Amino acid sequence: MSARSPHDVVLRYHARSTHRPERFAPGPGGLDWANQPDPFRTYAGAPTVELPLAGDDLTATWDDLHRPGRVGPRRLDRRALGAFLELALGLTAWKEHGASRWSLRANPSSGNLHPTEGYVLVPNAPGVEAGLYHYLSRDHVLERRWMPAPVDAGRLEGLLPPGGFLVGLASIHWREAWKYGERAFRYCQHDAGHALATVRYAAAVLGWSARLLDSPGDADVAGLLGLDREEDLADLPAPDREHPDGVVLVAPTTAIAEEVPRVEKAIEDLASMVRGGAWAGRPNVLSPAHVDWPEIDTVAAATGKPRTAPTGASAPDVMGDALAVSPSDRERAGAVAVIRQRRSAAAMDGRTSLPATRFFEILDALLPRPGIPPWDVLPWSPRVHPVVFVHRVDGLSPGLYMLEREASVHDALRAATRPAFGRERPEASPSHLPLFLLEAGDSRSLARFVSCQQAIASESAFSLGMLSLFESSLDEGPWWYRRLFWESGVLGQVLYLQAEASGLRGTGIGCYFDDVVHELLGLEGDRFRDLYHFTVGGPVDDPRLATLPAYPDNVRRR
Repeated sequence: MSARSPHDVVLRYHARSTHRPERFAPGPGGLDWANQPDPFRTYAGAPTVELPLAGDDLTATWDDLHRPGRVGPRRLDRRALGAFLELALGLTAWKEHGASRWSLRANPSSGNLHPTEGYVLVPNAPGVEAGLYHYLSRDHVLERRWMPAPVDAGRLEGLLPPGGFLVGLASIHWREAWKYGERAFRYCQHDAGHALATVRYAAAVLGWSARLLDSPGDADVAGLLGLDREEDLADLPAPDREHPDGVVLVAPTTAIAEEVPRVEKAIEDLASMVRGGAWAGRPNVLSPAHVDWPEIDTVAAATGKPRTAPTGASAPDVMGDALAVSPSDRERAGAVAVIRQRRSAAAMDGRTSLPATRFFEILDALLPRPGIPPWDVLPWSPRVHPVVFVHRVDGLSPGLYMLEREASVHDALRAATRPAFGRERPEASPSHLPLFLLEAGDSRSLARFVSCQQAIASESAFSLGMLSLFESSLDEGPWWYRRLFWESGVLGQVLYLQAEASGLRGTGIGCYFDDVVHELLGLEGDRFRDLYHFTVGGPVDDPRLATLPAYPDNVRRR
């Protein structure tokens, strides 16, 4: 293996971007407010399609989303597409403090910087003509980038399943690098995972499903979304350009399993079709000036995905039926309300606890089950397993726990972690829940320390790290580096929404000491790696902040 093989580039980047108690990953010395990136990509000159805020039309409860068959599929039209995009990638509120004003979105973002851009490729549908559109969440509109020739409009409809369309995701690394420097590439991948989860949840509210297409390469995705068009790149500074992430098929639940292989085979034809037809719109420059972070460009190139054969991954082990929940709260919570109210907690109160039954419900939602969002959006079996610091869970001993999201990892984790750890299942835990107590005791100071000394990790009801199957995944291809972070982001979004549905609040923690966690667990080498932290508890709101509606009245009246 050469010294600068893609595999080695990934390992070098990961080591450089790892925070340690004695030094943080390379980053800017301060925030250059004059060059803060525009959080919204726009395409000047592109025709627009105004979307209605139709989320209020949808009556599914939060519990309905976790019971296959409960929600019937909506017809694909402009109103349904508007509801879908609002819940997947739309604004949920504006915050204001003094002269500062910033938006919150359905899809979480590290530092609220939002590197993820969304596109839809749709056939002719009532109220929406066939084409490739960029979703501008700021205005809740579609910007039409590509219009097919008349002969291709019919071909597009034939290549997609009835009632189906494609969602494309791309990342602008500069938006995160402006604040976080080299480590930003990690955060962009977390956010891509958050978006994959929000796309799947939004689809579920409309009775649809969603699946990330496994075989397309980055070049296929770039071609399909028009990200490689020389006409657009000519005047766009390199840091402001978008890096392709992936393409998701959205379709009625009953059709998606049979249609995924067919659509994957058609990606090359779809990308070739999109290169023709009529194009409109020029992307905006995001910052007057930029700082180069060459290590991000290097690892982005090294983790580029080629076109591959579909993995054909088998369905994950079903670890028992989903837990029943109390009909007095979560079952009656509207799914749309839960999605819209998602927030990132800025601080925890250090007092709020939750019953063990509710804690088990939250962990149960992290187990993949066929047909239940968001886990069936990922075309691979679980590779990320939470290490949980339990602080305030009534009926459960404080301590360090491990949740094994797939049975096959048990022996490997047992062999890799400290021999002194116990492997007892909590007596109160449901028999199917693969939760193991490693070590009992007060873990609050430890949780705080490993999360860069942030009190939010110790003042919560529980916090956790996400341990990935690192080495074996990279052996399959360096692009798995991105995918492991995506899976971690999906986990994070589940925790965000489960917390909201439980009357709590969560937040992702991007700053953590990877190596300290590994030392705590007794891990050596790269077989497992910690990729994301999260915390859930009782939030402390900042009374100085004003909350404003996501969209003005004229958008609501569409």
